[in-house]
Amino acid sequence: MLIRRGARFDCRDSLLSETPLHKAIRANAIDNVAALMAFPAQRSNHLRAADVAGNTALHKAAALPGTDLAIWNMLLGADGAAAAAKTTNVDGATVLQVAQRAKNSVGQTVLRAFDAQISSF
Repeated sequence: MLIRRGARFDCRDSLLSETPLHKAIRANAIDNVAALMAFPAQRSNHLRAADVAGNTALHKAAALPGTDLAIWNMLLGADGAAAAAKTTNVDGATVLQVAQRAKNSVGQTVLRAFDAQISSF
């Protein structure tokens, strides 16, 4: 409802510069992620937006071992996901490397499958 009434997609908090999508992923809020990703014109902006540590939405999901598979599907199904998955944060870590450091086995599996899928084209 807020989005339909003009709430900004790109607003950020003052502490970590997180976007609403970063926060929704951190909260594992599937409905909120779905609502934010429901607007095609904004999807690539969501995936590119980084917090103060250079973490994108995919980095955030990779850092949290409990990220729901539905969230992974929404993020990786969006336009620009392949490029976003290859970006690095300020530590120079890709999304897969963040998942490995966090011992996020689901994230690692999903990201490897995604990488294999896009590499086959």
